[in-house]
Amino acid sequence: MNNEDDLNNNNYLIIKHGALGDIIQGLDAYESLRSSFPSAKITLLTSPAFASLVSLMPYFDKVIIDDRPPIYNIQKIFKIRKHFQKNWTAVIDLQCSKRTSVYFNWFYKKTGGKWFGTVQGCSHPMPNLKDFNNRDRMLEAVKHAGASEFKANLAWLTNNQKAPFTLHKPYCVIIPGSSSKKLSKRWSAEKYAELSDQIFKLGFYPYLVGTKTEISIAKQICRLSKAAMSLVDKTNLVELAQIFADARCVVGNDTGPTFLAAGVGVPTLMLMGADTNPKMSAPIGDAAGHIYKTDIQAITIEEVIGKMRQIGGL
Repeated sequence: MNNEDDLNNNNYLIIKHGALGDIIQGLDAYESLRSSFPSAKITLLTSPAFASLVSLMPYFDKVIIDDRPPIYNIQKIFKIRKHFQKNWTAVIDLQCSKRTSVYFNWFYKKTGGKWFGTVQGCSHPMPNLKDFNNRDRMLEAVKHAGASEFKANLAWLTNNQKAPFTLHKPYCVIIPGSSSKKLSKRWSAEKYAELSDQIFKLGFYPYLVGTKTEISIAKQICRLSKAAMSLVDKTNLVELAQIFADARCVVGNDTGPTFLAAGVGVPTLMLMGADTNPKMSAPIGDAAGHIYKTDIQAITIEEVIGKMRQIGGL
């Protein structure tokens, strides 16, 4: 092994494939590792969808893209195998999935190297963190590897960035979408429309944000509300972070951008139903809050407005 990286005795591989909310919830873990080992080389193994975002992060010296190929794609599997043959100081598995278990058993176990995770047989098995918040679980993983705890500063994402639009101020941001595979995580368009009207009556302009998969629900909200204005499918993640940073409050479903808003530090409220475990997925932040009801549609406008006020958003 003559690779220059292999000669460094502080050479860490972090595995975090996604999803977006999980990537964002890991920010404190990344910061803790980087601040604890400032001279170390830290490499992230992640999915293609997050390459542009993680490339902006100051925590990683290198990013490896894992297409997560099927097992029968021998060429790509061997390409991934080569990454695990490097002389890592440690592999820290923040994904803890069936796939990363395969990577450990097939590619890394025989090396005898340090592996921090939950896969059976690894050198440094994590304790049972099943009911931990995802942010805390990943933070505990890097602390288990010797890092001290640090809070992520997202100035790298929000400073020196120009807002993509001239927005009416003061404004609040509404995130009405979620994964298209879990539409039951969404509060109804009718309720978001009514919330938009109530926010406007309180003196705040309501802006809707999301990806192109949320265009339909945004149009529905805008038909029902004269106040709601849509920025859906008009921003990238960096622009979205800047919009959040200048907002008075953000309210949304259990979805990645809601975690991003909480990470930025703006008062952020997440609405949760039966598909979300608040112990694991509640947003973390100085001004973050959530409302959970088994039937997400049972959450009332009054409860949302009251909670927004409680966290300092209105």
